[in-house]
Amino acid sequence: MDLAALLLPALIPSWSSVVLLGTFFAYLAAAGSILPGKVVPGAALPDGSRLRYRCNGLVSLLLLVALLGLGAWMDFLRPTIIAERGLELLSTTFTFSILVTLVLYAAGCNSTSDSSSLKPHLSGNLIHDLWFGIQLNPQFIGIDLKFFFVRAGMMGWLLINLSVLARSVQDGNLSLSMILYQLFCVLYILDYFVYEEYMTSTWDIIAERLGFMLVFGDVVWIPFTFSIQGWWLLRNNVELTTTAAIANCFVFLIGYMVFRGANKQKHVFKRSPKALIWGQPPKVVGGKLLASGYW
Repeated sequence: MDLAALLLPALIPSWSSVVLLGTFFAYLAAAGSILPGKVVPGAALPDGSRLRYRCNGLVSLLLLVALLGLGAWMDFLRPTIIAERGLELLSTTFTFSILVTLVLYAAGCNSTSDSSSLKPHLSGNLIHDLWFGIQLNPQFIGIDLKFFFVRAGMMGWLLINLSVLARSVQDGNLSLSMILYQLFCVLYILDYFVYEEYMTSTWDIIAERLGFMLVFGDVVWIPFTFSIQGWWLLRNNVELTTTAAIANCFVFLIGYMVFRGANKQKHVFKRSPKALIWGQPPKVVGGKLLASGYW
């Protein structure tokens, strides 16, 4: 009962968490539309059209971190605020994902467009249509929502980590485990935004319609589950030996090289199916599935 009484208030969305989330999304919408970035053509859609994606996520992220750092230095905001309101933000973001799903469904049902991006695909099963979505590339004020939400999830993950790090420093329990976790995540997230154009050739962007599965996955699952290790280390001090730290770095670097190489090969293959992989023509299964290189 005591645990329930403690957790229940924290799980209820608060106005402050709504303001935090709304400000974050507003910044991303403005920065994504204004800041310079490489414009990448998406995959050809069934009707022959292509969407254009402005890949300025790295600039948007660096500017956001700089603004937050300046705000913290001027005592305008607390860098630990996300760590202090984690459950509130989780419940607020989850509620947001449900509301967005309902709006997307309603907008899709009312769409009269015949374009591949906006033509509604209704299966007749309400649960199926809410989960998988009914439009391929819905937009809001000119913003492609699929690309927007995955960007929000990756940036949100970093912001959660940085707030947890600030809380760890504030509490005086910063450990080598926490430092390595933070470094590994920063490298992974920065890698995503350096190679953000690769996202335009992923299955999520090319073929998946936007419903609860992708909305929840992008804005809730990515930031709040990928940061679980940081939350755990905030409450549990794990001391690593020098050997263990070196081994962790070694394993991470190997995994990173395989991850980056595999994703690059997939992206190049989708853009140019006859491009050589490791000096050899690519092997393909079923006409689309790459079976060369790391694959």
